[in-house]
Amino acid sequence: MFLGTLAAAYGDFMPRNPGDRDFVNLGPRSYYRISSSSTRYWDWGLGHAPIEEPEPQTQGNGTDVIAVPFNSDGTVASAPVYIYTIVPERFEEKRIEDLVQGITTKQQVRQILGNIRQVVHLKGYEVWYYTIRVHNPFEEYNGHSGR
Repeated sequence: MFLGTLAAAYGDFMPRNPGDRDFVNLGPRSYYRISSSSTRYWDWGLGHAPIEEPEPQTQGNGTDVIAVPFNSDGTVASAPVYIYTIVPERFEEKRIEDLVQGITTKQQVRQILGNIRQVVHLKGYEVWYYTIRVHNPFEEYNGHSGR
């Protein structure tokens, strides 16, 4: 009950809609899982996240991003946003589920997710972007002309 109250109190960074298909509702451990092909994360102000689509020019390599917003007291403000390019990585989702809104500190986030790629200020929050290297073998450039 207490954690649910904390989640409601700290949930104003991202809009919450109980029927939202992109919202993984785990109480204070909730997060958004959004495809990079969606415009929703742009609408939320996260359009400059360092996402890279796997393409032949990058030999099938790409980058997914986890955006974590922080309150002025240095705790996770609301549901993090996982922006994925191919499919969500379950290992990364399990790490996101370790973040408790209103409780997990910046130091703890750094221990769970690792090094920060980029920091931005958005809607009065400090947002940390974490990157995840991904690979799509179907996008590898093989050097053949197709003839």
